Amino acid sequence: MRRSAFGEIPQRTLRRLLFSMAAVLLATALAAGSGANFLAVSANSGNVIKAGIVSFTTSATGSAAVTVSALAPGHSETDTVDLVNTGDLTATFTLAASSVVDRPASPALSAKLDLVVKDLGDPACASSCPDPVTRWSGKLSALDTVSLGSWAAGSRHRIAFVVSMPDGGTGAEDAYQGAKSTLDFSWTAAG
Repeated sequence: MRRSAFGEIPQRTLRRLLFSMAAVLLATALAAGSGANFLAVSANSGNVIKAGIVSFTTSATGSAAVTVSALAPGHSETDTVDLVNTGDLTATFTLAASSVVDRPASPALSAKLDLVVKDLGDPACASSCPDPVTRWSGKLSALDTVSLGSWAAGSRHRIAFVVSMPDGGTGAEDAYQGAKSTLDFSWTAAG
């Protein structure tokens, strides 16, 4: 018998022991090397993220939205403007008035005139159309900012301006003959 580091072990037993230890080490190495996990991979290439666009057009771009001449007491005149949400986002639309000028300054015609701003809806609507929505009503001089609502991308709305002069009776409005009011309108869309 041969003497080994393990004492007196028969050579045949020693070989079996060494072979068994080598097999255990090899199995351990294979298990550790493979990670013993399952793995699946999927790729999604070409991802795109784009910011939306808020834009609109009006039928009165660069010109007056309301032009009324020769308004008489007890009468009204209506002008309209069409707006189209040409962006790809739903947007909240507003109308703002500024720079009101009365000639003559007193009595101020803008303080006498009544104004109603209505959303008539889609001008192309032919049947089962929603009723017009009054967005503002009051004296022209009091008009500031009017919320027109939130409109989906591609929607069209016709906005009507109804201007009237109340009739106070015979001669009550004589001081307004030839008077004129001017103001600026600006439209805003925010998405």
